[in-house]
Amino acid sequence: MHKGIFSRKKKKFRILLDSAFAKPDLFPKIKKRANVVHVVHNLGLPFQAEDEEIYQKATKENRFILTINFDDFKKLVKKGGPGIIGIESQLSNEQIDTKVYKFLANKDPKDFIGKATKI
Repeated sequence: MHKGIFSRKKKKFRILLDSAFAKPDLFPKIKKRANVVHVVHNLGLPFQAEDEEIYQKATKENRFILTINFDDFKKLVKKGGPGIIGIESQLSNEQIDTKVYKFLANKDPKDFIGKATKI
């Protein structure tokens, strides 16, 4: 069997939206490039969940955290653990959707494990 350029399926990011974000359905572009769940709406944590609790959930679920609370979460990142993707807070859902969608293009999730990345 010939292994062409299209035979390797790219691994999708698995993203956990922090409680500050809307439901995943409001981010259709991100959902095209990633498996997206919300810490409250999908995983049942309270809106007031502590950052450590959210990071533990991301570890258990093997997901990157998308957050506006970048400075606090980057302190929690462990080598080999979930990475953090930070984004500024004043963006609309549509702007977040577009910015994260563009960031995820042609990126390999393995390159971001255990790292804090601000976009």
